[in-house]
Parts: sequence; C-alpha cells; structure tokens
Amino acid sequence: MVKVSISLPNNTQITFESEEAEVLHEIVALALRDLPRDLMLPSTSGVDRSSTEKGNENSSGVIPAAPFTEPPHPPAARDTNPQPKRKPVARDLAMKAISNPNTSSGSLPPPFFSNSGCAAFEAFCLKANPLGDMRRVVVAAEGATRHFGVDGVNATELAWLFDAAGWRRPSNFTQTLRNAARSKFGWLERIPGRSGRYAATPLGVSKTIP
Repeated sequence: MVKVSISLPNNTQITFESEEAEVLHEIVALALRDLPRDLMLPSTSGVDRSSTEKGNENSSGVIPAAPFTEPPHPPAARDTNPQPKRKPVARDLAMKAISNPNTSSGSLPPPFFSNSGCAAFEAFCLKANPLGDMRRVVVAAEGATRHFGVDGVNATELAWLFDAAGWRRPSNFTQTLRNAARSKFGWLERIPGRSGRYAATPLGVSKTIP
C-alpha cells in the first residue's frame, strides 16, 4: 500500500492511497491539475474578502463626471471713442453760414438764429418726414413760416433749411421751387413783388404735411 499526503497553502490536506505506485502517480497528477485555483492560494488573514471585492468594484477606473458650470462671459468691449449721433443744430448751421466768407449775414433772416425757432423747425420737419425734393421744399417753406415767422423762402434760405433738417440738397433749388409752383402741382406760389420767394399753398400743405 502506497500513501501520499499533500498539504496545500491554505492548510488543506489531501491523502491518496493505492496498491500500485505508478497508478498513484497518475492520480496525484490529475488531482493537482484539476484542483480549484482558490485552494492553491494562501488564505488572507485579517482581510474581509467581501470588502476587498467591493473595493475592486468601486475602483473600476471610471471617474465620475464633474458638475457642469458655465464659463464666465468675458466683459463686453467698450467703445473708447464713441461717435455722437446728434445731428447738427439749426442755430449752429446758421452761425456757420455767417462765418462763411462766401455768405453775407444779410442772406439769412434774423429769426433763423432763434434757439426755440430752430428746435421747433427741426421737430416739425422730423414729424412731417416728406419724401422727394418737391415735398421737402414745401415742408421747409411752411416750417419756416410757422416757426421763424418769415414770409416765404428763396433758394439760399432753402439750402440752409435743408441742412438744418438733415436732408440731402437737390442739385438745383431754383428749379425745384419752380417745379413745385407749376400749375400741374400748385404746391407753392410766388409772393407778389418779391422776386424768387415762394410760400406753400393750402394744397401743398395738405399733400405734404400729415
């Protein structure tokens, strides 16, 4: 009788007995090959196996995502050199016309230098908002009569009035005045005894001023 005892690292003992030594050798080889792997490892003293496995699950290598926070917005760029949007004041244009060596001070009536008249004239033209040179001529003539107290306007005064209202000048004020005064329109009329001066007619006012 041949007897073989095997002590495993985890203190497990296995005993084999056989009448033939060669048969016993093959049995031992097969048994050791098929033994569970856990039986071949030493036991871990003082360590809870369940807690170790739980720790392995938590340390799976997946990093939890950080909460999303919106990045701060950069401050808006400030314009260090803002451009004024205020249009020229009529009084400023009148003073500029006087200082112009090519314009005599007598070409503009004194009422045109009134601060209140200039402000009222600009507001009047802005509210009327006429389209087209002939309509603008009628509005400028009527606005000058209402807010400056002048009796009609001529081509020179209209040039200044258009600048005060912020309108583009037509190529020829005299021709524009004549066209608006034609019988086909009748928006302006000549002032008797005053060459080149025109005033708005009731028809012209109704067609151009709301």
